[in-house]
Amino acid sequence: MTFTTVTTKLKVNFTHLIASKLLRAGFWLTIANVLAGMLGYAYQVLMGRLLSPVDFALFSAIMALTMFISSPLGAMFMVVSRRVSILCAHNQFDVLRSLYWRTHKFLVLGGLFFLLLLFPFVSEVQTYLKAMTPIPIWIFGGVIVFSAFVLINNAFFQGMQFFGWLGSVGVIGVVLKIVLCYVLLTLGFGVDGALAGIFLSLGGIWLIGAVSITRRFPAKGLEGKLPVESFPWKTILPVLIANIAFAAMTQLDMVLVNWYFPSEQAGLYAAASVLGKAVLYLPGGLVMALYPMVAENHAKDQSSAHIMFQAVVTTFFLCATVAIVYWFLGEWLINLLYGNAYIGAGKLLSWYGLAILPMTLVMVAEYFLIAKGRVLFAWLFLGMAPLQVLAIHFWHESMWMVIAIMGGSGSTLVIIGYTMLWLDFRRVT
Repeated sequence: MTFTTVTTKLKVNFTHLIASKLLRAGFWLTIANVLAGMLGYAYQVLMGRLLSPVDFALFSAIMALTMFISSPLGAMFMVVSRRVSILCAHNQFDVLRSLYWRTHKFLVLGGLFFLLLLFPFVSEVQTYLKAMTPIPIWIFGGVIVFSAFVLINNAFFQGMQFFGWLGSVGVIGVVLKIVLCYVLLTLGFGVDGALAGIFLSLGGIWLIGAVSITRRFPAKGLEGKLPVESFPWKTILPVLIANIAFAAMTQLDMVLVNWYFPSEQAGLYAAASVLGKAVLYLPGGLVMALYPMVAENHAKDQSSAHIMFQAVVTTFFLCATVAIVYWFLGEWLINLLYGNAYIGAGKLLSWYGLAILPMTLVMVAEYFLIAKGRVLFAWLFLGMAPLQVLAIHFWHESMWMVIAIMGGSGSTLVIIGYTMLWLDFRRVT
């Protein structure tokens, strides 16, 4: 093969990559996610500056616990989004209205059940999180309930491939959160105000999304005629396991650090983890575009290997670049954004970005497989997540060990998971 032939093939491949539907949609969603992420991190920095390190540690622990408790909603999101993608692929748009409202009825009942379940454990949760009053715990419960309604809207936006709305409501939601939380904090409501601002912003963004989605349904839906077997209940359990375990591996470190370490040190770790997890969230736009495309291709019995390859390569280079920036500029970034109250968090950030990097590749593979109705990573997570939590429980002499355990767990998942994917690919081809 001559040099000219190789060059020509590379040019053709590059042209196809640029023209890829995935990368086009992923690009705009990534732009929206980056904008929302920048605003989100401005919000986090604002909270860090307006709250003391002790209060910020409590706030960050509650946010991490919210992400973990809400992880079952991620399973619902992925299952509903996949169902919507399949309905759209087969032009069954008249069924969507029924699916949308039936899901909301289910969420109302589920939300009431969750709040009743939380009631007898409020004092225990308050003690574990080191909260002064039970008010943050109740607001935390309300945030989880409202998050479910917002996730359903996003699942419909994603499944119907309305990526413009999907990106826009994310940005609008963060703006609402910043404004409301800032007002409540300046009025002196402290951590309660920061959490209440989140709750109110979720209500606003749900209303915006609901109006937009319902206007796109046909004039007459099939209310009450959605077949019972049309919802893929059999896939929920493994997807639920995958989402809970993924949330445990990426969020519970903050909750555990807040419990095992003094509040001042936990505040430093909170600052580092907030910025460090930007590496994990960067490919969010790409993954959001990948999921419905793979689900649609699978429904049409078409291959999505090229989509997976594009997503993995793009994710690795994008996230590795940010991790390297943290390695060299971690201390400078912490000092710039959080100020002198968080001296020492910069060194943690330098390593945190690298530790969380493997989980970005795991996330891409997880979404790809679930879109195809496969759940390999659910069972890998089921084994690795408890091991990571137990390792932090037994070996938390320093925060460096916590970060090392996270990095080691994610790297192990990447090696095992991608090896199994490659062997499976070789077998079917």
